[in-house]
Amino acid sequence: MPIIRVELLPGRTQEQKTLYATEATRLAAEILKCPVESVDVIFTEIEPRDWARGGRMHSPASD
Repeated sequence: MPIIRVELLPGRTQEQKTLYATEATRLAAEILKCPVESVDVIFTEIEPRDWARGGRMHSPASD
């Protein structure tokens, strides 16, 4: 069972995530030669205060 994990900052709509999941599932099933029912897509939204790029936080911690 392929699992596609998507980590992203909050802000995408449910419609955007649904479209992404649909297309990622279709493509994974096509390339990996498996049924679409076996593909899981998991979205994890990470707050900007918990995400750094290049040693810099996306936003300052508010604690």
